[in-house]
Amino acid sequence: MIQRNGFTLIELLVVIAIIAILMAILMPALNVAREQARGVSCSSNQKTLALAYIMYASENDGTVCGGWALHSTVNGVPPWVMPPLGYSGGNIVPMVSGPVTREQRYNGLREGILYKYIKDVDAYHCPGDNRIIRGTSLGRESEYLIYRSYSLTDYMRATESSDQKNLFSFKSPATKMLFVEEIYDGSAGNFNHDGWSYEPGTGSMWDPLGIFHSNACTFSFMDGHAERKKWDDKRTVIYCTSRGEAAARGFGKGQKFNPPNVDLAWLDTHYPGKQRLAQ
Repeated sequence: MIQRNGFTLIELLVVIAIIAILMAILMPALNVAREQARGVSCSSNQKTLALAYIMYASENDGTVCGGWALHSTVNGVPPWVMPPLGYSGGNIVPMVSGPVTREQRYNGLREGILYKYIKDVDAYHCPGDNRIIRGTSLGRESEYLIYRSYSLTDYMRATESSDQKNLFSFKSPATKMLFVEEIYDGSAGNFNHDGWSYEPGTGSMWDPLGIFHSNACTFSFMDGHAERKKWDDKRTVIYCTSRGEAAARGFGKGQKFNPPNVDLAWLDTHYPGKQRLAQ
């Protein structure tokens, strides 16, 4: 009688086939679970940033910090974050273009006025934002390895005399956005120096949003909560993914959507002002 000491080729192929079938069944569920975890982490980041912003305002009689990333105060208003920074001889050295390390990006976050309330650079980065690894459409050099995933809106710039200065003067704070996910590509330097630019009421878009969550974005609001917005119009996703493709389809930067885009009605309602900048 011959005794077998192993599997036959057919048995091995059957086992491999079963494993492949199980993987095909399980992978979509695993991807969904991973995406949900990223979404939860991103919402937590948004809440952290919003609460830090509110805490700063509370300690300063409602006055808000600067909404753009600048290397110094402007008209006495400190920025919420700074550009990537180096240090030389005890001095801060702005690094607004060219090669930059991740630690120099961290330095800019730490020097921002909100960091003392946050104490964690991870709160500035969405785990679904892969620019820090893959770069942007412009390249994979260090200047395109963007780390910060969030921006305030342009309306919350707060540095000029016409700008909105007091957080607690807004009506319905639970409906007015603070931080958005942004998808800056490095075309004007190695960091996004201004806010998210949007012109409410025009029926068009300007700056794209970061679509890091299955055709959805997270936003934080003036009452400190955060929420995930799933886009209803496929053109919104196209615009935020590729402005070149959007332009080719007739709804590029500053071009009015035709027919109207229902997602812009949501953005109009939740943008903090009736125009891009306070006047």
